Amino acid sequence: IVWLETTIREDFIRELAGFLSTAPEISNPEEFIEAIIEREKIMSTGIGLGLAIPHAKIASVKDFVLAMGISRVGLDFGAIDDLPVHIVVMIATPEREKDNYVRVLAKVVRILKSEDVRKGLIEARDAGAVEEVIRQWYSGQIE
Repeated sequence: IVWLETTIREDFIRELAGFLSTAPEISNPEEFIEAIIEREKIMSTGIGLGLAIPHAKIASVKDFVLAMGISRVGLDFGAIDDLPVHIVVMIATPEREKDNYVRVLAKVVRILKSEDVRKGLIEARDAGAVEEVIRQWYSGQIE
């Protein structure tokens, strides 16, 4: 979980990808960062509701790894609803895991569709608070 201050989309993506690429599951960080940037050039991963889900499926990723970037100010991500993006969930996926990728993506979207979850994440002050918001969603305290 990274709180990002920049309002420049490419800087935001590079910073979060750089953070995620330090995970031991990613054997070639440069390849991952470049794959994320190239994927975003094809089409924005801003899905609306202040959310973006950049992702890359490459051979140098050994297992799923996710990172969350939160921007309290928001940034222009070229989202389909033209709203600023505040929450970015970046997903590194092994090339061979196409079916499981769809399941992971669906779960991320289902959680983040909740306006209360999004609000709680943006207001969170630390990783523990972010975990608590997600825990509350799982327990049904937030819908």
